[in-house]
Amino acid sequence: MKCCAMGFIEDVETIMAQIPEGHQTALFSATMPEAIRRITRRFMKEPQEVRIQSSVTTRPDISQSYWTAYGMRKNEALVRFLEAEDFDAAIIFVRTKTRPLEVAEALERSGYNSAALNGDMNQALREQTLERLKDGRLDILIATDVAARGLDVERISLVVNYDIPMDSESYVHRIGRTGRAGRAGRALLFVENRERRLLRNIERTMKLTIPEVELPNAELLGKRRLGKIRG
Repeated sequence: MKCCAMGFIEDVETIMAQIPEGHQTALFSATMPEAIRRITRRFMKEPQEVRIQSSVTTRPDISQSYWTAYGMRKNEALVRFLEAEDFDAAIIFVRTKTRPLEVAEALERSGYNSAALNGDMNQALREQTLERLKDGRLDILIATDVAARGLDVERISLVVNYDIPMDSESYVHRIGRTGRAGRAGRALLFVENRERRLLRNIERTMKLTIPEVELPNAELLGKRRLGKIRG
Protein backbone atom coordinates (compact mmCIF):
# COMPACT_ATOMS: atom_id res chain seq x y z
CA MET A 1 0.00 0.00 0.00
CA LYS A 2 2.92 2.37 -0.57
CA CYS A 3 0.84 3.76 -3.45
CA CYS A 4 -1.38 5.41 -0.84
CA ALA A 5 1.59 7.06 0.83
CA MET A 6 2.69 8.38 -2.56
CA GLY A 7 -0.55 10.28 -3.12
CA PHE A 8 -2.55 7.72 -5.09
CA ILE A 9 -5.36 7.36 -2.56
CA GLU A 10 -7.86 8.90 -5.02
CA ASP A 11 -6.99 6.20 -7.57
CA VAL A 12 -7.53 3.53 -4.92
CA GLU A 13 -10.92 5.04 -4.08
CA THR A 14 -11.91 5.04 -7.77
CA ILE A 15 -10.96 1.39 -8.16
CA MET A 16 -12.77 0.36 -4.98
CA ALA A 17 -15.93 2.16 -6.13
CA GLN A 18 -16.07 -0.07 -9.25
CA ILE A 19 -15.75 -3.36 -7.36
CA PRO A 20 -19.00 -5.26 -6.66
CA GLU A 21 -20.05 -5.82 -3.06
CA GLY A 22 -19.49 -9.57 -3.14
CA HIS A 23 -15.71 -9.57 -3.22
CA GLN A 24 -12.70 -10.34 -1.07
CA THR A 25 -10.12 -7.63 -0.40
CA ALA A 26 -6.50 -8.43 0.46
CA LEU A 27 -4.12 -5.65 1.44
CA PHE A 28 -0.35 -6.15 1.53
CA SER A 29 2.04 -3.64 3.05
CA ALA A 30 5.67 -3.77 4.19
CA THR A 31 4.71 -1.47 7.05
CA MET A 32 1.44 -0.71 8.85
CA PRO A 33 1.36 2.93 9.99
CA GLU A 34 -1.86 4.61 11.12
CA ALA A 35 -2.54 6.03 7.65
CA ILE A 36 -2.74 2.51 6.23
CA ARG A 37 -4.90 1.33 9.13
CA ARG A 38 -7.40 4.07 8.32
CA ILE A 39 -7.61 2.72 4.79
CA THR A 40 -8.31 -0.79 6.06
CA ARG A 41 -11.12 0.49 8.28
CA ARG A 42 -12.62 2.40 5.39
CA PHE A 43 -12.50 -0.25 2.67
CA MET A 44 -12.55 -3.56 4.54
CA LYS A 45 -15.13 -5.32 6.72
CA GLU A 46 -13.83 -6.96 9.89
CA PRO A 47 -10.28 -7.25 8.50
CA GLN A 48 -7.90 -9.87 9.90
CA GLU A 49 -4.25 -8.85 10.25
CA VAL A 50 -1.41 -11.32 9.64
CA ARG A 51 2.08 -10.18 10.62
CA ILE A 52 5.40 -11.65 9.57
CA GLN A 53 7.97 -10.81 12.22
CA SER A 54 11.19 -9.34 10.87
CA SER A 55 14.42 -11.05 11.94
CA VAL A 56 16.33 -7.76 11.90
CA THR A 57 15.28 -6.99 15.47
CA THR A 58 17.56 -9.73 16.78
CA ARG A 59 20.60 -9.21 14.52
CA PRO A 60 23.71 -8.26 16.49
CA ASP A 61 25.78 -7.80 13.31
CA ILE A 62 24.20 -4.37 12.68
CA SER A 63 25.72 -1.66 14.88
CA GLN A 64 23.18 1.12 15.45
CA SER A 65 23.58 4.68 16.73
CA TYR A 66 21.90 8.07 16.41
CA TRP A 67 23.02 11.68 16.22
CA THR A 68 20.96 14.63 17.42
CA ALA A 69 20.59 16.92 14.41
CA TYR A 70 20.74 20.51 15.62
CA GLY A 71 22.72 23.62 14.74
CA MET A 72 24.69 22.32 11.78
CA ARG A 73 22.91 21.56 8.55
CA LYS A 74 22.34 17.87 7.83
CA ASN A 75 24.34 17.84 4.59
CA GLU A 76 27.44 19.18 6.33
CA ALA A 77 27.03 16.66 9.14
CA LEU A 78 26.52 13.84 6.64
CA VAL A 79 29.82 14.64 4.92
CA ARG A 80 31.61 14.54 8.28
CA PHE A 81 30.15 11.17 9.23
CA LEU A 82 30.97 9.68 5.82
CA GLU A 83 34.55 10.89 6.11
CA ALA A 84 34.85 9.33 9.58
CA GLU A 85 33.33 5.97 8.59
CA ASP A 86 34.97 2.97 6.94
CA PHE A 87 32.40 1.67 4.47
CA ASP A 88 32.33 -0.24 1.23
CA ALA A 89 29.03 1.14 -0.05
CA ALA A 90 26.32 3.19 1.65
CA ILE A 91 22.62 3.90 1.21
CA ILE A 92 21.14 7.11 2.59
CA PHE A 93 17.40 7.16 3.22
CA VAL A 94 15.38 10.36 2.87
CA ARG A 95 11.67 11.03 3.29
CA THR A 96 10.60 12.91 0.14
CA LYS A 97 11.22 12.13 -3.51
CA THR A 98 12.78 15.56 -4.18
CA ARG A 99 15.43 15.13 -1.47
CA PRO A 100 17.59 12.36 -3.07
CA LEU A 101 18.86 14.63 -5.83
CA GLU A 102 19.55 17.49 -3.39
CA VAL A 103 21.64 15.25 -1.12
CA ALA A 104 23.42 13.58 -4.06
CA GLU A 105 24.45 16.97 -5.45
CA ALA A 106 25.76 18.04 -2.02
CA LEU A 107 27.84 14.88 -1.75
CA GLU A 108 29.16 15.23 -5.29
CA ARG A 109 30.39 18.72 -4.39
CA SER A 110 32.31 17.14 -1.51
CA GLY A 111 33.93 14.61 -3.81
CA TYR A 112 31.74 11.57 -3.16
CA ASN A 113 30.67 9.22 -5.93
CA SER A 114 26.91 9.21 -5.32
CA ALA A 115 23.60 8.97 -7.16
CA ALA A 116 19.93 9.59 -6.45
CA LEU A 117 17.18 6.99 -6.71
CA ASN A 118 13.54 8.04 -6.55
CA GLY A 119 10.15 6.70 -7.51
CA ASP A 120 9.97 8.78 -10.71
CA MET A 121 13.05 7.12 -12.22
CA ASN A 122 12.36 4.85 -15.20
CA GLN A 123 13.19 1.16 -14.84
CA ALA A 124 16.15 1.19 -17.23
CA LEU A 125 17.91 4.01 -15.38
CA ARG A 126 17.10 2.41 -12.03
CA GLU A 127 18.70 -0.87 -13.11
CA GLN A 128 21.77 0.95 -14.45
CA THR A 129 22.19 2.81 -11.15
CA LEU A 130 21.88 -0.37 -9.08
CA GLU A 131 24.34 -2.19 -11.34
CA ARG A 132 26.88 0.59 -10.79
CA LEU A 133 26.39 0.22 -7.03
CA LYS A 134 26.83 -3.55 -7.19
CA ASP A 135 30.03 -3.54 -9.27
CA GLY A 136 31.75 -0.72 -7.37
CA ARG A 137 31.42 2.12 -9.88
CA LEU A 138 29.08 3.85 -7.40
CA ASP A 139 29.68 4.12 -3.65
CA ILE A 140 26.68 5.98 -2.23
CA LEU A 141 22.99 5.75 -3.10
CA ILE A 142 20.41 8.25 -1.83
CA ALA A 143 16.87 6.91 -1.94
CA THR A 144 13.33 7.02 -0.59
CA ASP A 145 11.73 3.93 0.95
CA VAL A 146 9.64 3.37 -2.19
CA ALA A 147 12.60 3.70 -4.57
CA ALA A 148 14.71 1.26 -2.52
CA ARG A 149 12.01 -1.42 -2.50
CA GLY A 150 13.52 -4.81 -3.41
CA LEU A 151 17.08 -3.49 -3.27
CA ASP A 152 19.61 -6.19 -2.34
CA VAL A 153 23.29 -5.24 -2.65
CA GLU A 154 25.76 -7.24 -0.55
CA ARG A 155 28.45 -4.55 -0.45
CA ILE A 156 26.27 -2.04 1.42
CA SER A 157 27.96 -1.77 4.83
CA LEU A 158 26.46 1.54 5.97
CA VAL A 159 22.87 2.79 6.17
CA VAL A 160 22.23 6.43 7.07
CA ASN A 161 18.71 7.48 8.02
CA TYR A 162 19.06 11.10 6.92
CA ASP A 163 15.35 11.56 7.67
CA ILE A 164 13.92 9.45 10.47
CA PRO A 165 11.07 7.24 9.21
CA MET A 166 7.57 7.99 10.50
CA ASP A 167 7.05 4.40 11.66
CA SER A 168 9.44 1.95 13.28
CA GLU A 169 8.74 -0.85 10.80
CA SER A 170 10.22 1.26 8.00
CA TYR A 171 13.35 1.68 10.11
CA VAL A 172 13.64 -2.10 10.43
CA HIS A 173 13.38 -2.48 6.65
CA ARG A 174 15.89 0.30 6.03
CA ILE A 175 18.69 -1.02 8.21
CA GLY A 176 18.09 -4.50 6.83
CA ARG A 177 19.81 -3.30 3.63
CA THR A 178 23.15 -3.77 5.39
CA GLY A 179 24.67 -6.74 7.22
CA ARG A 180 23.96 -9.06 4.28
CA ALA A 181 25.72 -12.36 3.50
CA GLY A 182 27.31 -12.61 6.94
CA ARG A 183 28.90 -9.16 6.79
CA ALA A 184 28.83 -6.66 9.65
CA GLY A 185 26.72 -3.56 9.07
CA ARG A 186 26.42 -0.07 10.49
CA ALA A 187 23.24 2.02 10.81
CA LEU A 188 23.24 5.73 11.68
CA LEU A 189 20.08 7.70 12.44
CA PHE A 190 19.71 11.50 12.32
CA VAL A 191 17.16 12.65 14.92
CA GLU A 192 15.88 16.19 15.44
CA ASN A 193 14.73 17.14 18.95
CA ARG A 194 11.09 17.22 17.84
CA GLU A 195 11.46 13.63 16.59
CA ARG A 196 12.42 12.03 19.93
CA ARG A 197 9.07 10.24 20.10
CA LEU A 198 9.81 8.47 16.82
CA LEU A 199 13.20 7.39 18.17
CA ARG A 200 11.58 5.89 21.28
CA ASN A 201 9.09 4.00 19.11
CA ILE A 202 11.96 2.53 17.12
CA GLU A 203 13.76 1.48 20.29
CA ARG A 204 10.64 -0.28 21.56
CA THR A 205 10.30 -2.15 18.29
CA MET A 206 13.98 -3.10 18.22
CA LYS A 207 13.90 -3.97 21.94
CA LEU A 208 17.11 -2.06 22.57
CA THR A 209 18.45 1.38 23.45
CA ILE A 210 20.18 3.02 20.49
CA PRO A 211 23.32 4.85 21.70
CA GLU A 212 23.91 8.50 20.83
CA VAL A 213 27.11 9.56 19.06
CA GLU A 214 28.80 12.93 18.72
CA LEU A 215 29.51 14.67 15.44
CA PRO A 216 33.05 13.76 14.28
CA ASN A 217 35.32 16.65 15.27
CA ALA A 218 38.18 18.28 13.36
CA GLU A 219 40.84 16.32 15.25
CA LEU A 220 39.31 12.95 14.35
CA LEU A 221 38.82 13.93 10.73
CA GLY A 222 42.40 15.21 10.57
CA LYS A 223 43.70 11.84 11.76
CA ARG A 224 41.53 10.07 9.21
CA ARG A 225 42.86 12.21 6.38
CA LEU A 226 46.45 11.67 7.50
CA GLY A 227 45.87 7.93 7.71
CA LYS A 228 44.52 7.85 4.15
CA ILE A 229 47.54 9.76 2.87
CA ARG A 230 49.96 7.39 4.60
CA GLY A 231 47.95 4.36 3.57
